[in-house]
Amino acid sequence: MLEVLKTLFNNPDREAKRLTRDASTIIDSATKSFPVDRVRDIAIMTLESLTEARAHLDKHEQSRDQILYRFQQLHGEARRRMDQVALTAYTLIIIRLRAEALGDIADSAGEVIDEFTGQWAHAAGEKQSASI
Repeated sequence: MLEVLKTLFNNPDREAKRLTRDASTIIDSATKSFPVDRVRDIAIMTLESLTEARAHLDKHEQSRDQILYRFQQLHGEARRRMDQVALTAYTLIIIRLRAEALGDIADSAGEVIDEFTGQWAHAAGEKQSASI
């Protein structure tokens, strides 16, 4: 009985499809609902936070759950503050980290997010050079 429940609720293929669908929906909604400067801020925040998370994971692979928990806390704080930019960025980061944890079957979710952040990567470089 327990094995049946595990297969119902722990289906990596289903989760990979859900992550891809969610990432696409969130990005589509953001690009249609928000002004360009807010979409840019979402992409930059996502890109910078993912870079930070990956740097940490390179040093501490076993801490993936801790990083995911940290971003879930930040997501909750953004929701309480009603900060749509941070809320959207943290949602995309959580999706990306979960997709990486699933491996190859969830590559399409990661590709959707990478494509979105890649469109704005030049803006992240401009922001860093402007702050120097």
